[in-house]
This record gives sequence, structure tokens and C-alpha cells, in this order.
Amino acid sequence: MQPSSHTHVRPGPRPVAIDSSGVELAGRLFLPAGRPEGALLVCHGAGSRKENHEIMGEQAADAGLAALTFDFRGHGGSAGLMGPDGWRDAVAAGGRLLAESGAPWLAARGASMGGAMLLLAARARPGLFRSLVLLCPADGASLLAGLDELAWAPEAGPHALREHKAGDTQAEAGDTRAEAGGPQGRDYIGRFDDAALRPFLAALDLVAAAQGMPRVLLAHARDDDAVPFAHSERLAAVLAPPSEFIALDEGGHHGPGRSPLVARATIDWARANGG
Repeated sequence: MQPSSHTHVRPGPRPVAIDSSGVELAGRLFLPAGRPEGALLVCHGAGSRKENHEIMGEQAADAGLAALTFDFRGHGGSAGLMGPDGWRDAVAAGGRLLAESGAPWLAARGASMGGAMLLLAARARPGLFRSLVLLCPADGASLLAGLDELAWAPEAGPHALREHKAGDTQAEAGDTRAEAGGPQGRDYIGRFDDAALRPFLAALDLVAAAQGMPRVLLAHARDDDAVPFAHSERLAAVLAPPSEFIALDEGGHHGPGRSPLVARATIDWARANGG
């Protein structure tokens, strides 16, 4: 049977440029076939990029949500260096997603560093995000340890760092495909303002930032060797209802991002808390 001429077909993703306080960010917009029920912002982790999260964008659009994946400053196709103001990128990207899609509400999902920056953004801009999904959100100590494990990549410039930690060379959240333009197993690349990040991360208290925050879904694997499972337990203890905690028995640091269960829970959580 031929499809009706009135049948809605979901458009393919398209690139979007985002201005974050003068820093140009690269984004990718996913729209549903009809008017979006809501919107989901997807935030990657340190050294990752938007291409590693395309499956989440596609799944959200298939479920009737507009979605935006984007590169934090210092990552992928975005300009600048990742530093203490990185949380502003989530605010700018969320605002752009709402403007581009016309969605009535905004939810957001962040992995590792993206979860930390997203939590800071939600605290700084109350009311912007209707709900959050945080996958193994990184604490300051874990992010500092990550900086210590980065090796200089001279070919990428004086501020570029390449991660060599074993097991961290695959896609981080919801997609096991290699980075665009590179083979499977390619090292993650990021540009970091090391001097500014170190004191910022040393003083970072995400538990205090999460105090009393409602409508947060946490997901963390017990065998995560990059961000302690106990950190999400501490966050869960200070959240206001409604909140939920998905504890995976295994999967490591990237387990929540690769879990179909967590992907479904992300969309269900966003829709349940969007109205």
C-alpha cells in the first residue's frame, strides 16, 4: 500500500549553530514527524562528541520529542576550551532547542561530565529544564582524576588533550559506533582550560547543587571505575521527589549510556514529567 500524501514523515537531523556567550557550538537537531510533545537535550561526557549520541536523538524523535545533541566547548565541532563556564553551553543549547522546535517543555539527559554540567545549569537556571536524567554524573574528584590521566596531543595544539585510559575509547552514551571520521577505537579528543578547571573542580560540590532538586532520574553502574557509584547514592539522598535511581549491577562507566532499559526510561521520564 502506498503511504497517504498526508502521512507525516520524520525529517532527518540537521545541523544547528548555537551561540553560548560568544562561543560557537555545533549541534544536531532531531525533529519528530509531527508537532513535538516536548524536547530532550542530550549532553555528552568529557572527550566525547554529539555524534556518539545520535541514537538517543533518533529514539527521542521517534517517540514524539524534539532532540538536540551538541558539542560542548572544546569538543567536536565547537569552538573554545572546556572550562568552568561549560555549564552555560547546556543553557544555550536548551534555549536553542526550544526556539527551533517550538516544544512546550524541555528535559535533558547528561552523561558523566555532561551530567555534572547539566546539574550546574539546572541549578543556575531554575525552570529551564522540566526534568533531568543523569548518567553516572561525574564529581569534581573524578573529573580531576580524568585530567591527570590525559596525555598531551601536540598535533592538536597546545590546549588539546587526548585520553588514553583503557576502556574509554568507545562511544559513551547510547551509541557504540566510532566517532565520525575515525575508526572504531579512536581516542577521544578534547580541548581543556587546564589551569582554570583544576581549582574549579577541586571546589565543585555537586551534592550541594543537587540539594532539593526534583524530577531527577539517576542511572549508575555499581562497577563504574571512573565515577564512584557512591557519588550517585549521595546525590539521590538529597533530591526532592519525584526522583528515581536506576542501579545497574554491571556495565562500567559507559553501561548506563549503552543500556536499552535506561534509554527507554529516559524518554518515559521526560514525558511523565513534562506536563
